[in-house]
Amino acid sequence: MLDLSSHAAVITGATGNLGTAVVRAYLARGTHVAAAVRDAAKGEALRGALADVAGDEVDPRLLVIPADPADASAMDTLVERVLRAWGRIDILNNLAGTFKGVSALDTGLMREMWDSNVLTAVTAAAACLRPMRARGYGRIVSVSAIGALKGSRNSAAYAMSKSALVRWTESVAAEVKGEGITVNAVLPTTIDHPVNRAQMPKADPKLWPSPEEVASVILFLSSREASGVNGAAIPITART
Repeated sequence: MLDLSSHAAVITGATGNLGTAVVRAYLARGTHVAAAVRDAAKGEALRGALADVAGDEVDPRLLVIPADPADASAMDTLVERVLRAWGRIDILNNLAGTFKGVSALDTGLMREMWDSNVLTAVTAAAACLRPMRARGYGRIVSVSAIGALKGSRNSAAYAMSKSALVRWTESVAAEVKGEGITVNAVLPTTIDHPVNRAQMPKADPKLWPSPEEVASVILFLSSREASGVNGAAIPITART
């Protein structure tokens, strides 16, 4: 069992199917979690779904904070709030992102995928790295996708953005090497949750990794025990 009880984490994309599993996994291990949410209603739904592990008024282990992870000012404000509450930021998980599939010539979608899948990670990291560097410790884990490794029909914008996220991960990892900070990415294939099942009714989800399996890899990379892993892009391709 990883000991993450003394850690404070910032998580973007926390209200999604994967995000909920990741936040629950942290809270179950005693981590304090700040969830940056764009949609207040989804944020309240997240708080309600995790009420059994979210702490209490004396020790609130889950803060749901309205913040667009692509907005630098909003993320700076979130970081200041977390530092006032808990005095530290040890972990950043970039889970925010989306998928849309259209022609490789759709320039508007190219920009949308960049803003959703890359800009959110860069902006959140810029805010969280400042206190991490000041303390000499931090873990950043971003969710790319197995589709980053090879383009396919009607997936150019998505594949390009997720591939760019991997290259960004490698570059930031090199920049902070030796500072006690690691920067890694995971590359899951299709994750087994209701939305993906509904969108791909003819596919067999039995081999898709579950949100909990992906969360387990993210938590390991976010731990002190993963200090030797930096700049990696780890595929998560099958349920075992």
